[in-house]
Amino acid sequence: MAKFEVFLSYCWADETIAENIGRTLGENSNINLHQDKIDIGPWNSIKEYMQSISHMDYTILLISDAYLKSFNCMYEVLEVMRSRDYRSKIFPAVINSSIYRPATRAEYVKYWQNEYEKLRDSLIGIQPQNLGKLGEDLKRAQDISSNVAEFLETVADMNNPAIEDVSVAIEEKLREKNLISNASAAWVSRNTSHSLFDSLGISSQMGNTDISDFEINQFMLRSFQEINNIMEELCQQLMKQYSYYQVVTEKNDSRNYFYQFYKAGKLIKNLRIFLDQSFGTMSIGISADLHSYGSGGNSWNGMYTAKNVNGKLCLSSQFSFVGKRDNMSVDDVVKDIWKNYINPYL
Repeated sequence: MAKFEVFLSYCWADETIAENIGRTLGENSNINLHQDKIDIGPWNSIKEYMQSISHMDYTILLISDAYLKSFNCMYEVLEVMRSRDYRSKIFPAVINSSIYRPATRAEYVKYWQNEYEKLRDSLIGIQPQNLGKLGEDLKRAQDISSNVAEFLETVADMNNPAIEDVSVAIEEKLREKNLISNASAAWVSRNTSHSLFDSLGISSQMGNTDISDFEINQFMLRSFQEINNIMEELCQQLMKQYSYYQVVTEKNDSRNYFYQFYKAGKLIKNLRIFLDQSFGTMSIGISADLHSYGSGGNSWNGMYTAKNVNGKLCLSSQFSFVGKRDNMSVDDVVKDIWKNYINPYL
């Protein structure tokens, strides 16, 4: 499968968030992630690099107040907007949620209008032959001033995921378009190690094995999506093999999946798989209440959390029919769900 060129546009003030997103997406072998700080070599042209952005397949825009007031960042936005269908090629990651308010968007329009006017006034008195590239900078400032309202309106009109969900949402969007392979296979591949330490049965985790909350949440988001991908495939195979079964699946939002199982037209099982943070850390919940389909209530029949085992994250069953289990993979969780919550009713 071909690699897709994805550019991560961000202000260096937001570098920590950008690095986390980049690290997560960089694990996907189908995505070739570009960042100016990495791609631009010493003394190479920043402007020439920016002009290549419009040729990227997709662009992630890490939108903050610092980003929207950065000349270079907004120049990158202009390059993205060169494409007629640029809306379908951007993944906004909104840090500054105030942009959803018209009054805030108006402030950014005024900001760039003032920036253009300040630069224009500063050039008064300079002979044209002495301007160098300053005339081009003035033109770009004018272009930013003229386009910032349209850009912000476009972003504000999009159903942008929460910043912590961005990486998983991007992978899911590309998967929906059949542009990247199934995440489950990629995840297995990424976590299969053949180092000398492993072959000798020696732990290679030396020193600090702490894992950040961000990494745990990204792991849980990714695992949640992979679990539901496999669940949907199983439901499709069930219906193909047995014509008297019908399964209705519904993705209510990025954190709630519902499954309805019918046998010969009779409803036999409801199942909700959801993400929750009620207990302080992100967990995957199971609700098998026959009467709570679509309610999004707090009925819990099972829970899976992340566990750090020698610096490596795995899934752990906190309560289920078979009790607590550690060191579970995505496939183990799917098997546990299907065996205990679905099979007995089929």
